[in-house]
Amino acid sequence: MCLKKLFKPIGVGSASALIAVTTLMSYAVGLIRDRTIAVHFGTTTATDTYNASFLIPDVLFNLFIAGALTAAFMPVFSEYLNKDKKVAMSMANTMLTSASLLIAGLLVLAFIFMEHIIPWIFPEVSPEGQKNIIQMTRIMLPSAFLFTISNALGNILMSYRHFLSFSLSPVFYNLGIIFGVVFFNEQFGIYSAAIGVLIGGVFHAIIRIIDTLYTEYKYKPELKVRDPGFKKIIKLMIPKAISLIAWQINVYIFSIVGMKMIEGGLAAFNFARNIQGFAVTLFGVAFATAIFPSLNTAHSVGDKERYTRDTQTTIQRILFFTIPAAIGVSLLAVPLTDLILGGGKFDANSLTLTSSILIFFAISIPFESLTQLFTRSYYAMQNTMTPTLINIFAFAIIAVITIFVAPVLGINWFSIGYAIGFIVYNTFLMILLSKHLKGFKISEFFRSLVKMLIAGALMGIIIYITKDANVYLNFSKKIFYCLQIALGGATYLLVAYLLKSPEMTSVRFLLKRLIKKGNV
Repeated sequence: MCLKKLFKPIGVGSASALIAVTTLMSYAVGLIRDRTIAVHFGTTTATDTYNASFLIPDVLFNLFIAGALTAAFMPVFSEYLNKDKKVAMSMANTMLTSASLLIAGLLVLAFIFMEHIIPWIFPEVSPEGQKNIIQMTRIMLPSAFLFTISNALGNILMSYRHFLSFSLSPVFYNLGIIFGVVFFNEQFGIYSAAIGVLIGGVFHAIIRIIDTLYTEYKYKPELKVRDPGFKKIIKLMIPKAISLIAWQINVYIFSIVGMKMIEGGLAAFNFARNIQGFAVTLFGVAFATAIFPSLNTAHSVGDKERYTRDTQTTIQRILFFTIPAAIGVSLLAVPLTDLILGGGKFDANSLTLTSSILIFFAISIPFESLTQLFTRSYYAMQNTMTPTLINIFAFAIIAVITIFVAPVLGINWFSIGYAIGFIVYNTFLMILLSKHLKGFKISEFFRSLVKMLIAGALMGIIIYITKDANVYLNFSKKIFYCLQIALGGATYLLVAYLLKSPEMTSVRFLLKRLIKKGNV
């Protein structure tokens, strides 16, 4: 009975609050995970090989599974759920069964031929490094199967507006990695992090399986591959899979160029990327995920006004939180990196390398966050081709900068190129999406944006003029960093309040939900 009260459907407003709160928890644990790895291993060849070991499992999972489920399954399943529940259930069974069988077969083949695959894709890595990548990849491979099941169930749960396990599963995943490093580090070294990935995958899947028991969906093996709904999913999957190929190529390029340029380069890039991703996940992913079911429903019933209203409101909410995040992360790149990762084997060189990449990563925060919404807006219309074509173009720009510019001008061009790519991506997505919006209030949007920029600018000024204040205050370094972050955030919210920024209602709503957790 207690679990039934926890695992229940909730509305869009409560979902936004829940996802924001649990995403904050997840990212806090994620940063603890990164700190645990950084303190134990620093930015070294060991951490480079650990990061490189994700490539094969991620490629198999993202190309063949995540593309279908994220881009195609949920909109089609929601549509069928409103029309014929029996057909919807059969389609979900077929999707889950076929995805599990496909990924299992691919993982077995990858495991068998791993000793040939890794030297081929990482020819310049030392034999010892290749051996580490091979072994850690084999340890991680089963996690791709677990994520396949978990991801499928997550999309089903969102269709039923069950957001709790969807939101909490990343927390348990990160806890699994921390557990692996803390308890197995002395015995297995960097391999302990790979073991943690597998443990986290188990946790990630179990909580969603439990939540699914409290919906009307009951799994049974089916393979009705000729079903029109299943065929529709496959058709919608193909463009997304192509888009993911472009991203995986970029991940591969980051890996080989980063490891070639400087020891720990790939590790530093990923550490910086994870810090930057805090705001993207907390606000971009959280708001976009919460509104996605509503966008699906609005499009399926032909309610363009609601579709447009939800899109505009979410755009403004995302920008309200991510503009100050971009300014703050850029100005506080060194303190943030030191606060989160500093200590142990994460020395001064690691700090300089990671923070130099993070400074420019900050620019991409609002743009990557908006991408989360824009792509889902297209998916709700069951249009995966448009974002895919733009995606390929944007990622091609990132790849060119990474290959040809970064080796000449420095590894910080990894993040500069990343930001440029997402600016281009968002520009085209928004221009083309505007054709499908009815009643978008342009003047209201720009008034809101100007208020955000004014509040953000004043926040930046306060952060800059207080950067040397600890000379007089004489607090411990980390306490002063926290105070500076808090002061910057308080300044932004105060100015936004004085300017009567409409997005302040979102802040009040989230705070109420935080205080009254039982209502979430």
